[in-house]
Amino acid sequence: MTTPLVQKNSLDLLRLVAASLVLYSHQHALMGQTEPLFFGWTTFGGAGVTIFFFLSGMLVWSSWLRDADVRRFFMRRSLRIFPALWLVVLMTVFLLGPVFSTLVLADYGSSSTSWRYLSTAVLVVRHSLPGVFADNPFPAAVNGSLWTLPVEFLCYITVAALGCVTWGSRRVLIALGLGLTVLLASFAPQVLGLRFVPHFEMVAMFWAGVFYAGVIQSNGEDKTSNAVSDRALACGLGALALLGFALCGDRGLERTAMLVCAAVLVQLALRFSAGAKLTDRLGDLSYGVYIFAFPVQQIVVHGGRGAGWGFGVSLALSLALTGVLAFASWHLLEKQALRFKPKAKQV
Repeated sequence: MTTPLVQKNSLDLLRLVAASLVLYSHQHALMGQTEPLFFGWTTFGGAGVTIFFFLSGMLVWSSWLRDADVRRFFMRRSLRIFPALWLVVLMTVFLLGPVFSTLVLADYGSSSTSWRYLSTAVLVVRHSLPGVFADNPFPAAVNGSLWTLPVEFLCYITVAALGCVTWGSRRVLIALGLGLTVLLASFAPQVLGLRFVPHFEMVAMFWAGVFYAGVIQSNGEDKTSNAVSDRALACGLGALALLGFALCGDRGLERTAMLVCAAVLVQLALRFSAGAKLTDRLGDLSYGVYIFAFPVQQIVVHGGRGAGWGFGVSLALSLALTGVLAFASWHLLEKQALRFKPKAKQV
C-alpha cells in the first residue's frame, strides 16, 4: 500500500522549521535573555525538539517496517547521525577550541578536558572545553544541542527491540510501549532528578510518533476481525496513555498540548507537497542546522560583545552562518554518506 511517507510531502521543511525554532530559542539564552514560550507550553526550542522526536518516531518506525533487519536498520541510522556529528566534534575540538579558548594553545592541548570532548562523537556527550567561551553569558556549553542525540539513539534501540518481538499484536505492543514511556516521563524524574525531565519526555514524544505510524496510520493493511479488534484495543490503550500524559506530572497539560500540536503539524506536512519545492533545491539541511547552530551562535555572541550587536543582528548572522555550514555539510558529507545505506533484500 502506498503511504504518505513515500509521496511528495513537506516533512523536510517541517524539520528545518523545527531546527530553526531551536536556533531562535537558543539565541535568547546564549545572549543572557529569557527564552520566549511557544503558546505558553514550552520554549520555542522545546517545541522544535518535540516536533523532531515525534516526527523521528513516525519515520523510524516506518523505516523498520520497510526492512526489519537489525544490522541494516542501525547502519542506516548511523549513517544519518554520525558523519556530520564527527565533523562538528572535530571542528569544535581542533578549530573552534584553539581559536576561542582563553588558554594558550599548549595548555589547551594538554588539558584532558579537551580530549575527553571527543567522546561526544560516540554519543558520550561533553559540554565544555577549557577556557572556550568563558566570558560569554552562557559559558557552560560549547554545543548544548547535542544532548538529544544519545536520547534519539536510545529510541532507535527500543524500536529495534520491539520490532524483533514475534509474539502478540504489534499494534498493542506499540501502545503498551507508549504507555511505559508516559509513565517514565511522569514519574522517573522524581527518582532520578529534574535534570532528566526533558530526556524522558522526548522518549515519550518519540513513541507517540511510533504510535502514530504503527497504529493511527496503519488502518488499511489488514481488515480481518482480529486486526480490527487489535487496532481498537491499541487505540484505546493509546488514548489512556495520552490521558495519563496530560494528568500526571507537573507539566502534563502543557506537554500534551505540544504533542498534539506536533501531530497536527506532521499531518499537515504529510498532506501538502509545497515544502518539497524548497527542500528539494536546498537539500535536507535540518540536521546540519541543529548540530552546527549552537557553536556558531556562541561565536557570534563572543564577537558581538565588543561590537554592540543587538538580538536581531546576532540572530541574522547566526542563521546565515549556520545555513552555510548546514548546506555544505549536507551536500559534501551527509548526502554522500547516505549513498552507502544498505538496501533491503529482495524477497
